[in-house]
Amino acid sequence: MDVLAFILYKLAMPTIRPASSKIVFQNSCTSPLGSIKLAGRINQSLGKDQGRQRRLEAYALVYSLEGKCNYWDEVIGHRHLDPGDLIVLLPGVAHRYGAGPDGNWSEYFIVFEGAIFDVWRDQGLLSPEHPLLHLAPVSFWEKRLASCLEGRGSNERETAVRQVCRLQALLAEITGASGGETSAGPAWIDRACAMLGSLETQSMDLPEIAHSLGVSFETFRKTFAQKTGMSPGRYRSALLIDQACELMTQSRLSGKEIAAQLGFFDEYHFSKRFKKVTGFSPTAFRRRMRGA
Repeated sequence: MDVLAFILYKLAMPTIRPASSKIVFQNSCTSPLGSIKLAGRINQSLGKDQGRQRRLEAYALVYSLEGKCNYWDEVIGHRHLDPGDLIVLLPGVAHRYGAGPDGNWSEYFIVFEGAIFDVWRDQGLLSPEHPLLHLAPVSFWEKRLASCLEGRGSNERETAVRQVCRLQALLAEITGASGGETSAGPAWIDRACAMLGSLETQSMDLPEIAHSLGVSFETFRKTFAQKTGMSPGRYRSALLIDQACELMTQSRLSGKEIAAQLGFFDEYHFSKRFKKVTGFSPTAFRRRMRGA
């Protein structure tokens, strides 16, 4: 199955609600190293049909966001996947996967190809014997996967090279540290991410959150930073500013109204935090978005 066929498969497969499927990136340009060809998010597969087995001509990463997934390939056989499990699909390997019969399943996927990834496979860094990894917390790793699509260059070819380099860095991160396996981390990491991103717990300070998770603040702080790559405070700030950016681009709320909705002390506090994270004041950010 080539990349075009994979696109059509993702957009038209009968077990997906079309309104819940979103192709977030599609690229026809390549580079000497390779390129990311396609990426997207599919929500709530109905789970009625596993589909027939297929063989891709490209590489792909498929990350389980929620629900249960059944996976099979000709090398390792059948596996049951949970949220946080990552499938690494290699060209030519027969496989199939889909939601289990008892529930819905959502995924984020990236399709890529190129000579540099063939080198990874030749060296055993991408191997059909080890197609499954586990990455937690889910909210963090979905953003890390999406970050591979960043890095725009002055032309399409330069953009493709930058994205390939970002993807290689991510692959090194998730496969290199422990010989192809990643640590899922303690069970409370996902709950911590949810609490840090929730407006309902915005008034709780970090020691309170640690206590509610049943761990000491020192354990919470160090383990969270180790597993996500950032401190709990920085993670909370990044999520809040993400929400602020979305509100500024999709609503007519004023800076004062956004500050109040997101739980900031006042508009000045919000503006100061926003500029520290993004490098722009809220006013400058709105101006740039209008001019985009």
